Amino acid sequence: MNITKEITPDRLAIVTVELDEQQLAGAMKRAAQTISRARPMPGFRPGKAPYEMVERTFGKEVLFEEAVEDLSRTLYSQVLKENDLFPIDTGNLEVVQKEPVVLKYTIPIVPEVKLGNYKEIRMTPADAEVTDDEVEGTLNRFQLAQATMTPVERPAQSGDVITVDVIGGVEGEEPIEEKDVRVTIGDKSAAYLPFDEQLIGMSVGETREVDHTYPEDYDDEEFRGKTAHYTVKLQDIKEQQLPELSDEFAQAISQFKTLDQFRGNIRDILRRVKERDNEVKFANDVLQAIVDQSEIAYAPQMLEHELEHSFENYKENLQQMGLTWDNYVRLSGKTEAEIKEGLKPNAEKRLKQLLVLGELVREEKVTISPEQIQAEIERRVLEAVQSGVNANVARRALNTPDVRDEISFNLRINQAMTRVVAMAKGEQAPSGLILTPDMVRGESITSGLITDPRQVRGQDWPKGIELSK
Repeated sequence: MNITKEITPDRLAIVTVELDEQQLAGAMKRAAQTISRARPMPGFRPGKAPYEMVERTFGKEVLFEEAVEDLSRTLYSQVLKENDLFPIDTGNLEVVQKEPVVLKYTIPIVPEVKLGNYKEIRMTPADAEVTDDEVEGTLNRFQLAQATMTPVERPAQSGDVITVDVIGGVEGEEPIEEKDVRVTIGDKSAAYLPFDEQLIGMSVGETREVDHTYPEDYDDEEFRGKTAHYTVKLQDIKEQQLPELSDEFAQAISQFKTLDQFRGNIRDILRRVKERDNEVKFANDVLQAIVDQSEIAYAPQMLEHELEHSFENYKENLQQMGLTWDNYVRLSGKTEAEIKEGLKPNAEKRLKQLLVLGELVREEKVTISPEQIQAEIERRVLEAVQSGVNANVARRALNTPDVRDEISFNLRINQAMTRVVAMAKGEQAPSGLILTPDMVRGESITSGLITDPRQVRGQDWPKGIELSK
């Protein structure tokens, strides 16, 4: 038997095996026994019919296919062992030649990641500066939340809250029909209708025909540049009555005695939120900088698995927003294949980030002690207690082997990222500091990208790859 091996740049092991005649002959005889055992020949016990009779009855080609299938299973393990191959998924077998028999295995193997000089990367986090406009904007939202709504009999004007019935849409598309839609005219942060300002001057009970051309940068690309026609009937007009911004207002909605104290508290909260957001973004930027200078090779199957993972997450996010998948596909005007293709760039970016994270853990030789795992369990128990869960119940749930492994996994990723973030800042890389979820604010991963690399979970890890303990 002759075996040759080739590793392609995309981490596929191409192994060819040329069988000798004795191997094939033995496999053909075993195939005859297997077939005659499953379908006994008249006059012979199961599996005992002569080879020549089985071959005449079922044909040499059938025996050959059975023999190759049997041999391929035995040889596959041998090929992996003798060539030090570590597959991440099932390999593919192809019979490339019958005389002599040559088998070709195509095996996706573990990826290869060569980190660049990541310890020399230097980056600076963004400043957590809070502007006066941001403070006043937040204060105005508190003011708006306390506003009262007063019906008016005059025509609608900017700032009014109106209730309308709407029917229409783009020509050739399925029309929409919505009743009792509430719109604050001119408020772009909350406007439901992109043409709300065209309703200024309408009176209660009036119906108006409205044409609206969607801009080229409109969120829904299906409507970009198209003109729609709508029929709008105004049902109700209310005027917002805002409370005066005063010390009394601050006392009514907070524990502060003066408006200036309340403003100061808003500024402090906004700064802390920005600091947390900046820290999360900085960690992701550092990781991406390491990815950009790394050499990463992986089998196509890994990207397929990651894309499928992103696709399922995408569908779950839609369901959480109250959209069924069938309705989303219909409204988007795209096929499922087109939607999945659109997710591919982010899936590829995420896969590379995950592979680099794993290599960082190995390169930094990050280990987690049982004491660190227990400390994290106790922190999570405290969180559960604050949410009303019994401490003993929470502790038992967290102390299972699977959960402890998951915690260890997350802490190792966390610690590796903490080190490289410190390096990027030019600080001494800590050896034991663990950033907890309380210290950062993670955002929902709707894009399929890693928004906080320190919060990667074991279930997010690429299929077939293990982070060695």
